[in-house]
Amino acid sequence: QPDGGYPRLNAAMLASGQYATMIVSVVGKFAGPATGPSMDFVCCDGGRIAVSLEHVGDQPPNDGQPPEMVFELIGQVVDGQCIAMFVSRELSTDMDLGVYNKMISVQESPKFSQYFGEYNSTMVTN
Repeated sequence: QPDGGYPRLNAAMLASGQYATMIVSVVGKFAGPATGPSMDFVCCDGGRIAVSLEHVGDQPPNDGQPPEMVFELIGQVVDGQCIAMFVSRELSTDMDLGVYNKMISVQESPKFSQYFGEYNSTMVTN
């Protein structure tokens, strides 16, 4: 994985096993309150993953947020259905997750690879 880059994924892509141990980004909504050291997260494709809160402290990222709040989570893939979250970002309460899911599917498609850099054009530049 190149420094400063990470793929944008949905739950199906995560389950593929192709991204094991990589740092990734997922977008979606928390499925409810924290249950111990983890939370359920519904990705933009409607698939559920587990999110480990081990690296983020005591307060869940969705604490005090409306249930319709969409988040971007960045973390390391632990297994095909779990990421260890490092960072969360509140995006919006009216984001169209279907459109976002289509966008990342296009970015992953070999047909359009000439338009997107490695890891979905998320390279950080200074």
